[in-house]
Amino acid sequence: MKVFLMLAMCALLLSNTLFYSRAESGFTIIYAAEMAEANHPQANYAHLASLLTQHRATERPVFFLFGGGSIGPSPLGFFDRGAHIINILNTLDPDAMAVSHRDFAYFSEELSQRAYEAAFPLVLSNLYDPMTEGNLDGLVDSILVQRGDIKLGVIAVVAPYVVQQYALERLQVTPAERAILLQASKLRAQGADLLVLMHTTELDFLPGLLSDGTIELAFRNNYDGQQLLPDQPNIILQQELNQALVVSAELDKTRQLQNLNTHYIDLETLPAEPQVARQIQDHSQRLQLLLREPLGRSTVSFTTLRDEVRNRENAFANFVTDTLKNYTGAELAFVNSGTIRGVKDYPAGTMLTRGDILAELPFRNTPVLLELSGQDLISVFEHGLSGLDNQRGFFLHSSGVTLFFDSTAPAGSRIKQLLVNGEPVVASSMYKVATLQYLAEGGDGFDILNKRSKLSFFNPDDRNIADIIAAAIKNQQSVELVTDGRLLDVSKQGQP
Repeated sequence: MKVFLMLAMCALLLSNTLFYSRAESGFTIIYAAEMAEANHPQANYAHLASLLTQHRATERPVFFLFGGGSIGPSPLGFFDRGAHIINILNTLDPDAMAVSHRDFAYFSEELSQRAYEAAFPLVLSNLYDPMTEGNLDGLVDSILVQRGDIKLGVIAVVAPYVVQQYALERLQVTPAERAILLQASKLRAQGADLLVLMHTTELDFLPGLLSDGTIELAFRNNYDGQQLLPDQPNIILQQELNQALVVSAELDKTRQLQNLNTHYIDLETLPAEPQVARQIQDHSQRLQLLLREPLGRSTVSFTTLRDEVRNRENAFANFVTDTLKNYTGAELAFVNSGTIRGVKDYPAGTMLTRGDILAELPFRNTPVLLELSGQDLISVFEHGLSGLDNQRGFFLHSSGVTLFFDSTAPAGSRIKQLLVNGEPVVASSMYKVATLQYLAEGGDGFDILNKRSKLSFFNPDDRNIADIIAAAIKNQQSVELVTDGRLLDVSKQGQP
C-alpha cells in the first residue's frame, strides 16, 4: 500500500511538473510583408528564408505570419498576376497570410485563384461576397494554428477604401471592429491562447481591444511613418520595406502574455538561402530577355519618386497621358498617379528598357474612351485633387488639360480654373476623354466614370498602357520628358 501511495505521489508530482512546464511557454513570431519584388537585389525572399531557417532550428515554437501586400503590382506580376509570389511563399511555408489592399491589384478573381494555389491560408476577416454569401472564394475569415502547445488565432482586416481603390463592385468591406470581435469569439471558443491581428491602416479602437484582452498582438505595415495611436509594445509596426520583425514572448501559467520583445531585422544583412535564391532566379530568368529589351533613350533626367508623382505635375506622367491621348484620338486624357509605381530617378541619357516601363506601369490597364460632360470633368478633377491630402494615388495627370488649383483650399473646392485645349471647360459640352480601364470602372472612387458612355476606338489585341508606352518610346528612339505647366498649384505659384 505504501509503495502504491509513493508511486501515486510521484506520478502526481511528475504530472504537475509537466503541466507547469507546458503552462510557461516561450514562442517566436516572425512577421514580414510588402515584398512584391521577388528578386529585389538587396533583400528578398531568399534572405527571409535564412531568417526562418535560423529560428526554426531552435526548440522554441516559431510562427511565421506574412502580412500580404505582395501579390501585386510588380514587373513579373504583370505577366503572371502574382502566381510566382505564391509559389515562393509555398516554399517558405507561412502559417497564414493576411490579405492586404495591394493583393487586389489584379482584382478579386485572380486573388481567388492565388488562394487556391497557396499551400497556406489567406486570411481576411471583414470581406463579404454576396455571390458566396460569405468570404471571397478561397479566403478564410480567420485561422487557428498550433505550434507546440500554443494555439495562435489569426485575424486580418482591410480598410473600406479597398472597394473603391480596386473597383471591387461586388464585394463589401464590413466594419473592422465588428469583424474582429466576431472572429475573436470564435477563435477563443476553439481554444486559442493568443490572438493576433494583421492590418494596414490606423484603427482607433485597437488600444481598447488590446487592453481588454480581446486580442494580444497587432501587426501593421506603417511605411508612411504616421502613427496616431499611443505607442504600445503590443502594436508592432513594420516601418521599412525589406524588413522582418522577430517577436519573442512567453505565456505564463495563466496563459497571459509576458516578456514581449520585438527585434527589427534588416533582411539585407542576412545571407540568401540557396534553394529559394534558385527559385527566384528561375522565375526571373524567364523574363530577362524581354525586360532588358532597349526601347529608347531619355535626353533629360526625370523622376518617378512617390512625392514627385502624387503631388504635382510629372514629366513621365505627361508622356504617358500625351501618348494615351494621341493613341485613342481623344480630346483629352487623364490617368491616376497611383498607376505609376517605379519610384526611381533616371539620369539624362538613360536607355529605357521594357523592364523600366513595366516597373513604372505594372498594372494590366487597357485604355478606354469615354464621353464626358464638362461638369463631369470638373467633378472628376476635383475628386482627383482630394488625393493630395494622403497621396493615396488618385491625383490625376492629364493631357489636353490645363488645371489651376489651390492645394490649401478645402477638398471639393480646389479647382480655380480648368481649361481643355486652352479654352475654359463648358459644363454642358461633351468631350471625348481617354483614361484607363481601372478608372473607367470606378476605381479610386471615380464612380461617375462607370456611369458614362464608352466610345469605340481601334486598339488591336486589347493592348495595355505599358505596351502602348513602350511602343511609343521605341518608335521615337529618343524622348524628352518635360513638364510644361499643365498642372499649377496657385498656392505655390501665384494666381493664373
